[in-house]
Amino acid sequence: MIMEERLYFEEGGDSANPAIVFLHGLLGSSRNWRSVCKDLENDFHTIAFDLPNHGQSFQETESSVASMSESVIKKIGQIGLDNFFVCGHSLGGKVAMKMACDYSHRIKKLLVVDIAPRDYPADHHLPTLKALADLDLIGFNKRKEVDEALAEKIQNWAFRQFLLTNLGSIEGRFKWIPNLDGLISSIKSLSSNPLNQNDLFEGPSLFLRAGKSGYVRSEHFDEIKRYFPTAEIKTLTEAGHDLHVDDRKGFVSILSKFLEV
Repeated sequence: MIMEERLYFEEGGDSANPAIVFLHGLLGSSRNWRSVCKDLENDFHTIAFDLPNHGQSFQETESSVASMSESVIKKIGQIGLDNFFVCGHSLGGKVAMKMACDYSHRIKKLLVVDIAPRDYPADHHLPTLKALADLDLIGFNKRKEVDEALAEKIQNWAFRQFLLTNLGSIEGRFKWIPNLDGLISSIKSLSSNPLNQNDLFEGPSLFLRAGKSGYVRSEHFDEIKRYFPTAEIKTLTEAGHDLHVDDRKGFVSILSKFLEV
C-alpha cells in the first residue's frame, strides 16, 4: 500500500509483469478491486487507485472526470509506467475513457465496465449523496446504528453495506471518508459525457455491460462506436451494476481473455 502526493493506490503482483490500472466507481475505492487483483496477481502487476475525493486520496472542492484522469496519469508517470492496460467501472470507466482518448499512445487496451460515453442524469446519484451528507453521525457508537438510520432513506440492504464501506472514524467518532460536499458540487460534471466531439481511441477496447443494470443499453452502442470504433461490447447477463462483484468469476474470465497479447 502506497500513499504519495495524496493520490492513494494499492499494488499487487510482480512489477515485471504487464501493468493493469483499476479505477473504481462513485463512492467506491481501491478496495473494491482487491479480489479481482488477487485473481490476477500471478500474471499482472495490478494498481488500483482511490480517485480524488474518495478513500485515502486528496480532496478538492470540485472535481471533473478530466481532472481525475490527469491526476491518475500524473501518478502513473511517477510510478514509472509508460504503457499499461486500464480497467474502469462506472465513474472510473469514464476516467478510463478520458485517459484512453487523451493518452492513447500509453494505453495498451481499455476495458470499460457498465458505463457509456454519454450524459447520465445527475439527480440519479444526488439523493444518495445527500442522504449520507445529511446524516448526523454524532451520537452513533456502532456501525449497526448508522445502518439503521440510513435505512430510512436507502432501503436496499446490499447497497447500504456498500455505502457503509465509506464509514471511518477519528478519535472514536464516525465520519464519512469521501468528500461528500465536493462530490455533490461536482455531480453534474461527473454525470455528463466526459468526451469531446473530436475524442477518439482506436486501440483495442472492450465495453462490458451488466444485464440487470440498464446503464448500457443497445441504443448506446452507436455512441460507444463513435469514440471507440474497434470496441467489443459484451454482457454479463445475470449481473447488476457491480458486475465484478456479482459475477467475479465471469468478469475475471472475460478480462483475462481480453488482456491476452
